[in-house]
Amino acid sequence: MPLFAAILLLFFLSCDDAAVSKYNNAAPVVISLERRILLPRGTAVKQTASLELVEGAVVRTYGFIDTSFDLHPDDRDEIAAIAAEMDLSAEKCTEMPPRGDDYLLVTYRVGKEEKFCYPADVELVAALDAFLLLPDHTMLWPFKPQNEAHPVGHTAISFQDYSPLAGDEYFHPGTDIVMPENAKVYNILPGRVVKYDYYSLSGGTEENRMYFEVVIETQNGLTLQYHHIDPDSVSAAVKAAKQSGEVLPAGAEIGHIVSWTVVETGYSNELFHHLHLNVFTRDLLPLNGLQLLIPHPDTIPPVIETVTLLNESLTTVLDPAALSAGQKFHVIVESYDLMDDNIWPLPPRSYGLSFDCVDAHGVAEVLQGGSYDYLAALSSVKEDFVCDYYLCDDAGMNTKGDYGARKFFVNITAFDRAGAVGEPLFFDKRTCDMTVGACDEYDNCATTIIPLVVQ
Repeated sequence: MPLFAAILLLFFLSCDDAAVSKYNNAAPVVISLERRILLPRGTAVKQTASLELVEGAVVRTYGFIDTSFDLHPDDRDEIAAIAAEMDLSAEKCTEMPPRGDDYLLVTYRVGKEEKFCYPADVELVAALDAFLLLPDHTMLWPFKPQNEAHPVGHTAISFQDYSPLAGDEYFHPGTDIVMPENAKVYNILPGRVVKYDYYSLSGGTEENRMYFEVVIETQNGLTLQYHHIDPDSVSAAVKAAKQSGEVLPAGAEIGHIVSWTVVETGYSNELFHHLHLNVFTRDLLPLNGLQLLIPHPDTIPPVIETVTLLNESLTTVLDPAALSAGQKFHVIVESYDLMDDNIWPLPPRSYGLSFDCVDAHGVAEVLQGGSYDYLAALSSVKEDFVCDYYLCDDAGMNTKGDYGARKFFVNITAFDRAGAVGEPLFFDKRTCDMTVGACDEYDNCATTIIPLVVQ
């Protein structure tokens, strides 16, 4: 079972007299928290965050992703009250963490006195989590029952191409959740409604019932876009929250999904009624929604269909049994994943590489590698890097992603695990067994072995 994420949060309170007087003087000057979370499925991601309470700026990372944001003034006041309560409730602390359970270790300092606490107040712990952490496999789904997963038709790493023109390919920036016609949509995180209106994929202003959204800025620093809401169904709760500026709670009704007009000919042969859920940082970098949402009970590994070596320019197929010493090559994997009992082929989340080699002198060596681990998009612009990650008709391999066909050719050596541009591989004279792995969102992996001979 995947285990835990260690989360360290540091709260720093600025100390000019005028600012501090606004808050309870009993509040800790410095608080640090260590969080251990046990998860039923999927691997949690380490988070770090710091809050400067007077200014309300939260500096936070989620894995290698910057998810910083500024607290709303009302939320900043509430955090200050939580900080004061934490100091006052020290007598409720235990000296040791509960065995086998989640825990929160609090270290706080008032003046020169430093204290340690495992708070037993679950409501206090939940309040801190809600404001300052991203939900990791714990976020509600936007359909009822919200504490259960629903069918996923596209993920945030899905390839999309509905145009005959080269260069119009793009990453699908959100999660498509497929539901019956006119299904009700519910809010997934507390936040403030900042928009309910039409949007245009081309940046224009034309009103099209298919492209209407409700946008919420959550209290923990995310921007949620609920796309394909029926404009006539926007709830009274959403309208009231937009006018008042009050927080729309999780579970509040958003509206209904619009009746989709396009038949998916390749798989369901039905109208593709769905909600497109975007989960963005405040800088509008798309995050992997499936890392945040309550997980599917998925135990099905991806399928690896082909593994191909291409030359450095991605123009020529190479024979793995007859590589030249020093010859640079990329590794291309054609694969797909069926999540749970869904019918829609999805791209795997990540890939791995390892080489079990023997050189010309008989010396054995094992080399490890890996490709981009999708926590967030490579760019806030959905067209960026899509034909670097996927092949777009390179050496006759053409990735597809539309209503009629899905076929994924991924250059797994194009980017490293953190999303930096990768380098092609090369070897001196040796023989290797190259193991290629493809893994889904929930650590189900498939592998295949390709023999390499470098002459």
